Amino acid sequence: MKTNYSIKAILMFAIIALSFTNLKAQANVRISKVDPATNSVTLKNYGDATATISGYWFCVVPAYSQVSGMTSVTTLAPDEEVDIASTVNLVASSGEFGLYSASGFSNANNMLDFLQWGTGSSGSSRESVAVAAGLWVADTFITVSPPYQYNGDGTQNGVANWSTLGVDDFEEGSSLRLYPNPTSDVLNIEFKSVIADGTLEVFDILGKQVFVQSITSNNISQIDVTNWESGLYLIKMSSENGEETKRFIKQ
Repeated sequence: MKTNYSIKAILMFAIIALSFTNLKAQANVRISKVDPATNSVTLKNYGDATATISGYWFCVVPAYSQVSGMTSVTTLAPDEEVDIASTVNLVASSGEFGLYSASGFSNANNMLDFLQWGTGSSGSSRESVAVAAGLWVADTFITVSPPYQYNGDGTQNGVANWSTLGVDDFEEGSSLRLYPNPTSDVLNIEFKSVIADGTLEVFDILGKQVFVQSITSNNISQIDVTNWESGLYLIKMSSENGEETKRFIKQ
């Protein structure tokens, strides 16, 4: 009987411990990068549980768009991020951007993240919601040059945690360079070393392959994107040295 009680106690303790662990694990999706010039937004999960993002919303008053209509990515694992070509136009100067878990845009409980930039003397349309949600301080603006990058750990809020995302952030450790980016006609791809035998593939934001090309010994290649749809694309280079994926914007 003592043995049975011991086994039951151990099982009960294990169940309680597992339940406590599950309660502690939480997703925490934040805006990590914003480029108003290209309508490019990066979301990142700073939490320790997988997040379902397909039902999230982008908001720039008076426009709104659900994430499921802008990317095929539906979930973010802990520390995972996704680049999204926003169908909601971002304002280059004195703008705002809000991320919501649901479509009640005046409800502070639905707002997940927020930022505003420029030199305005008064807050944007959704500033009061962000203040009520504890995400922003009234009448504060990001005043550095875009694109913007969040430097916090996911728990820190406000203008002090935003800075300019520099060119070095894009190029560090890369074996290829894309320019001009964004582009409206020709995209140049420059390789930092000679590629004897490789492949270039381009995918749209939904994951559909829209272009494929062999790489020869030349260290520069070009793709004419004049007639492509505007938006965010992923370019993948595969060679004997491995694989690398980068993004570019077709204007």
